[in-house]
Amino acid sequence: MKSKDRGIGGAMGKKEDWKEAIINALFPPRCILCDELTESGKEEICPACKAYEKIMEEPVCKKCGRGILLDTEEYCGNCKRHGFSFSTGMMLYELTEEVEDALVLLKYKGRRDKGIFFGKKAGEVFGEKIKELGIQAIIPVPVHPNRRRERGYNQAEVIGESLAKVCGIPLVSEYLQRVKKTKALKDCSPEERLLNLLEAIHCEALPSDVKRVLLVDDIFTTGATMEACSRKLLEAGAEEVHILSIAGRVER
Repeated sequence: MKSKDRGIGGAMGKKEDWKEAIINALFPPRCILCDELTESGKEEICPACKAYEKIMEEPVCKKCGRGILLDTEEYCGNCKRHGFSFSTGMMLYELTEEVEDALVLLKYKGRRDKGIFFGKKAGEVFGEKIKELGIQAIIPVPVHPNRRRERGYNQAEVIGESLAKVCGIPLVSEYLQRVKKTKALKDCSPEERLLNLLEAIHCEALPSDVKRVLLVDDIFTTGATMEACSRKLLEAGAEEVHILSIAGRVER
């Protein structure tokens, strides 16, 4: 009986090996950052690009998670200037040119594989912290339905789905909705930017047992989008909103 079990296991193992070989032949593994074929087929970032995969290191801002200059400081200059509503933040990478290029491909060129990788990596780096915070739902920053149709998906949701699988926490996309298009926010003052976003985002009332949520997005810049979403979630019943961004600039 034991011998038979080993035989079945061996057959299944061979079948899985063949599946992987066929998939790799049809879709050769490529480096997440440079898109070149990886030598071993197992590495997700090639050795040449490892130098550009800069995990955000301490000291970091206790509010948004970006790297700061002095470990004697608690907050970055941006968070000192703005009274953000979210509780704490996590930021996976420094926004190198290579990471930014990969996020652009995710956002505009249909490269879901980039988002899947970034979500998985965020889970590996921040999984324990997320569990310690008692997060009950992972919520992606929403995009307008027209944008979603154009792209075929919401890039923050792709990241969130992958993160949710690693952490074993449900991803809920229905709570936050983008109900209005915003004008070009780069031309707005910080106050105008936030006001536009607050008018554009709607949040459904949260279930009574969802009190601590994690808001996920690709790049953290001024924080206006995270702030608008956080305010809406708090108004809808959340007690704590924590944020996770894939990348952002280190304070200089």
